[in-house]
Amino acid sequence: MKVLEGIRVIDLSRYISGPNCAELLGDLGADVIKVESPAGEPVREYEPAIDGESFYYMVFNRNKRGITVNTRSDKGKEILRKLFETADIVVENYKPGTMDKMGFSFEELQKINPRLTLVSISGFGQEGPMSRLPGFDAILQAKSGLMSLTGDPDGEPYLMGTFAIDYATSIYCAYGALAALLAREKTGKGQHIESSLMDTAISLLIDIIPEDLLLGKHRNRIGNLDKCTAPVGCFKDIDGEYLYIIAAPQNHWELLANIIGHPELIEDPRFKTVPIRHEHAKEVNAYVQEWVGQHDCEEVIDTLNKAGIPVTKVLSVHEFLQLDQVRYNNQIINVPYNGRDIPMQGHPIKFSDTPSKVYRGAPTLGEHNNEVLSGLGFSEEEIALMKEEGAI
Repeated sequence: MKVLEGIRVIDLSRYISGPNCAELLGDLGADVIKVESPAGEPVREYEPAIDGESFYYMVFNRNKRGITVNTRSDKGKEILRKLFETADIVVENYKPGTMDKMGFSFEELQKINPRLTLVSISGFGQEGPMSRLPGFDAILQAKSGLMSLTGDPDGEPYLMGTFAIDYATSIYCAYGALAALLAREKTGKGQHIESSLMDTAISLLIDIIPEDLLLGKHRNRIGNLDKCTAPVGCFKDIDGEYLYIIAAPQNHWELLANIIGHPELIEDPRFKTVPIRHEHAKEVNAYVQEWVGQHDCEEVIDTLNKAGIPVTKVLSVHEFLQLDQVRYNNQIINVPYNGRDIPMQGHPIKFSDTPSKVYRGAPTLGEHNNEVLSGLGFSEEEIALMKEEGAI
């Protein structure tokens, strides 16, 4: 059984947040139809790629059927209208106001199909003084303060190593779309769901918001130190390998103090409680570093694991992907694309009765034009003419 069987999603979006939102719904069994321009989504040309086909496109567009539509043409708009008549959810991340200009405002969509939910994703919001500005993950990392929190305190701000704002936005929007489906069971009506990269960035600030606005404390980069406690951070072993150790709670600190051969530090006024230890984080970390630097990685990990203190070697992505637990969790899956198997991320949620599944790889450009358009009632002759006229 597919948990979203019978639900149709029209994906008008590009890049990451919208396509990943639609993909998450597709993983749960929704019939997702990806609509691209006849030239194709821009990310099809992005590196890294294999045989000219972008991984960037493949990993966000599995479990979709793909069609090409010139949405500026009258015939293209007719196709969209027919798609909307059959849809439960539409996902778009155009510049705010674009759907209105196309003749498909939410009000118009409600006339076409009152049960349809529109998911609109933007950089800064659908309205407001910044709504027309282009918004990408890196721009929002910089503007939101998240970049100012990342990196060495004495160095430049750094981007996160991945597109965390885009990914979180896609998850929020999939969550919102599912909530709208539940609400529709009670009301019979769809609704307009809006989210933005700015809203997501704000949500990732969490406790920094009251700390700033209520306490007047303006947090800056702290490198690998923890924002609340110590000893926490990266430590270098005798061979120059890095480990990350978290001895956050008081009992872990007391265990660690004995392990590193400094039980007297437990009663040291600088380290006696969690808040005081945090004020002296660099000092307490120095004691831990002294001990770690006398041992190799495996010795440290074995000793701390036996004591129940969280620790790990700092792995490269390649090393992480080789872990038995990653494979056991089925989080690296092979997805077909154009005759190849492409390894990519699995679905991160497990269901006991309705598991997620890969039904198909990302569509090649216009792969399902005939299949989808004939299902909307267009004849073979009409489809051929639309292709000739550039409508698809």
